[in-house]
Amino acid sequence: MNEILLQARAIRLALPDMARKPAFGPAPMKTILDDVGFTLARGAALGVIGESGSGKSTLARVLTWLAPPQSGDVLFEGRAVRDFSAAELLAYRARVQLVFQDPMSSLNPRRRVGASITQPLRALGRLQGRGDEARRAGELLERVGLAPHLAQRWPHELSGGQRQRVGIARALALEPAALIADEVTSGLDVSAQARIVALLDELRRDTGLALIFISHDLSLVRSLCDEILILRQGKVVERGASAELFARPREAYTRALLDAIPLPVPEPGWLDQEEPAEAGE
Repeated sequence: MNEILLQARAIRLALPDMARKPAFGPAPMKTILDDVGFTLARGAALGVIGESGSGKSTLARVLTWLAPPQSGDVLFEGRAVRDFSAAELLAYRARVQLVFQDPMSSLNPRRRVGASITQPLRALGRLQGRGDEARRAGELLERVGLAPHLAQRWPHELSGGQRQRVGIARALALEPAALIADEVTSGLDVSAQARIVALLDELRRDTGLALIFISHDLSLVRSLCDEILILRQGKVVERGASAELFARPREAYTRALLDAIPLPVPEPGWLDQEEPAEAGE
């Protein structure tokens, strides 16, 4: 648990600000992330909190090297991702998986659920025929609490919570060491949010999966994460142990966030309570 798996060091990323682009000439650069850093141990859960535009989703893209930063380093098992060869980068992306905010746009509407789940395995040549593909799809669906027969459904035939579970199942297909969940409960009702959080907590405990949980919902982060990172306008405002940060926030911005959002005290062990099944599971 104490072994460092993933580390960000002084990450800085600036992108063209198209909203301020003049009629002629290049757009000015806007800093999205500025000196962002943290460490993530194996099996740990880090919550990343911030208002819209704080750089949370951009940080997820940097960590998976979909948006390489101008300066700073992402280290995986002590090695800088910047120095990886093409083959090493492909292997790294298999070990650090990203689950996107909107499962409807991240799932191919012309591909059945089972085919979407096994697509990463197919792309890396890890399947041995259709029988193996069907078996793996069923196993992964069961792993996230869905019935294997849903593999034959189309994405639009599932509920929002079910689609989000399919996205998590697809990310688990390559047996990653770390999972980055980017606003995966956004747009879901309260009961579906609770089921997704309980699933992530179960996966973490059962498999030793490290988790980066990006959210604007402080109550969910409080229940799930060991450590918290607060972002504001691309800068780290505060970071620390979850219990300490919620009990004694040091920065005025953190206190304002906590004061602005109702934070019910979670009932001890609520994540372990048996959950009702979604329709069609």
